[in-house]
Amino acid sequence: MKVLPRLILWLGLCCGFTFAQIKENPLLVVLSDTGQVREGLPVLKPHPEGRAIAEVLLKGFPLKMLRLYRYVQIYLNGSLNLRPEPAYLLFSSHQGGFPRFGFYLQDELKKGTGYVDLFKTKRLTGHFSAVDQIFPHELGHIIVRLLSGEPSPGGANQMHAIAVRTDPRVAFQEGFGEHLQVMAVDDPEADPSTHTLASDHAQLRLAERQLALYRRELQAYWSFATPKKMGFLFWYSGAEQVLRYHAVKANAFAYTPEIPSGLLDRRDPYAAYLLENIMPGNSKSQQKSASVMFSTEGCVSSLFYRWASDHEIGSRFLDESFYERFGAVQSSISPVENAYLKLFHAIHAGRSQDTGSVIAAYKTAFPEEAQIVGRIVDSVLLGQPLSSAPAIWLANPDFKTGTGLFDQFRAVPRVHTFDLNAATLIDLLGVPGIDRALAARILQAGPFSDLSSLEGVQGRGRPLMERFKFMAQEMERLKIGDEDSALSSLPRVVVSYVWRALVVLVVASVSGGMFYRRVRRSGLSRSMTNGLAVSFAVVALSWGVVGAEGFLGYLLPVLIFGLPSMLFQLARRRWQLAFPELLAWAVAALPAKLLTYPWF
Repeated sequence: MKVLPRLILWLGLCCGFTFAQIKENPLLVVLSDTGQVREGLPVLKPHPEGRAIAEVLLKGFPLKMLRLYRYVQIYLNGSLNLRPEPAYLLFSSHQGGFPRFGFYLQDELKKGTGYVDLFKTKRLTGHFSAVDQIFPHELGHIIVRLLSGEPSPGGANQMHAIAVRTDPRVAFQEGFGEHLQVMAVDDPEADPSTHTLASDHAQLRLAERQLALYRRELQAYWSFATPKKMGFLFWYSGAEQVLRYHAVKANAFAYTPEIPSGLLDRRDPYAAYLLENIMPGNSKSQQKSASVMFSTEGCVSSLFYRWASDHEIGSRFLDESFYERFGAVQSSISPVENAYLKLFHAIHAGRSQDTGSVIAAYKTAFPEEAQIVGRIVDSVLLGQPLSSAPAIWLANPDFKTGTGLFDQFRAVPRVHTFDLNAATLIDLLGVPGIDRALAARILQAGPFSDLSSLEGVQGRGRPLMERFKFMAQEMERLKIGDEDSALSSLPRVVVSYVWRALVVLVVASVSGGMFYRRVRRSGLSRSMTNGLAVSFAVVALSWGVVGAEGFLGYLLPVLIFGLPSMLFQLARRRWQLAFPELLAWAVAALPAKLLTYPWF
């Protein structure tokens, strides 16, 4: 007789009903912003195209996430008195994607209710970072927040990105969300245009080429306004989204990218820092330590992708009573959903806020699966044991990074912070008085129980110990930056790009005009105008067109401007002026190319 109520419950859930709410309750509601604010909360309204948008997301992995969100709310209803709500998706003017809480739905207060805020021009399907991938990512943040509580602050002062070493809490939050993007692409029921991304290697080759060119610029001594650094705001987001799929599946972020000795020996290690925190490694590279891996969201994403897609975990179903807590019946749960329900239970049981605590809580809750989880963890950590070392956070005011990777020129610098027990070679080289040999000895001597344990490292002196104590004191005084402060500083970051562009354009135009006049005798006004025109073309092509960073970005403007001028002279039978006309344009374009090319 117990089967009938369970069947009724399951049918009710599939239709959007719960015992607590016996009325229409859809899985997803799409919203738009009214532009009004009430009691500090945004006032939202149903999106005019909400039904059409919802139809796209009510299939494949987004549908699984919507079902899981409903299950989680029912699961938490007893402890949090959480009335099941639809998942809310807001299309707003805010760049990026955000998990948010609390809003007014017209006149109805939804205090504490989660919603996903996405930029309104995002495509729904068919490319990396489309809504059908980012929506599960942000909804995953909301689910984890409900299960584990408000995230506690970490120690990292760096804005997160797929390859950036931050701290275990940030890496867990972001890595968990990012693995859901991989699941969305690989889902067999995904939109066909999204599912084919897995086999579209053209985007991967493009991302790899862009990263290789960027590496070349970081290694160059002259990179004042080189193409990939100047165009970073435009190309890196797309490349990172590609890496969130391909590099995560390959566990590429478990390896340290090769860093040339020339970068390591520089007084300022910022170029080496950028390379380490942007480029993925490969199986031929040096392995990161387990502590660094679990402080890197790319590695955490690899772990949860392998965890959620593991056949053994997904196929191990529990007693019916376990699924009843989620308002479900075992027969209605797919293997993937089964893996997530067990994972969510462990996160809530342990109130887990980092990857290590999730693993420990899961093994406690499901000891019969401990060996399976151990196998998955071992594959991601490349055989290294989990670290139990305490975090020893230090703030180094002598080494500053930009406010996020997009701040390539450190327009809004931040003090670099790092955990001594999850440090990299670059972290230590940024400390005055530490060279590569001493840094290697410190890394080899770790992990450390406390700061005084450093005294056993050969070659460190009293001044260096005082330096470490000073950095520990600085860490206590430091106010860690956050994402909102980074967004507010974005105009200053953009200005750093703009003034460099203006400097390059002015210097190139004036120099190009003078060169033009030396070869082709003409008036000052005409020479300067031609210098500006060809310089602008060289700069625009070099910074904005893939493949035009090298000689092509110089040759095309010369041909575009110089060839018609030469043909015009030939048509007028001015044979002696034809070749000098082409040469004049060639030399006029030269300063722009010299200023934007990475030299040495």
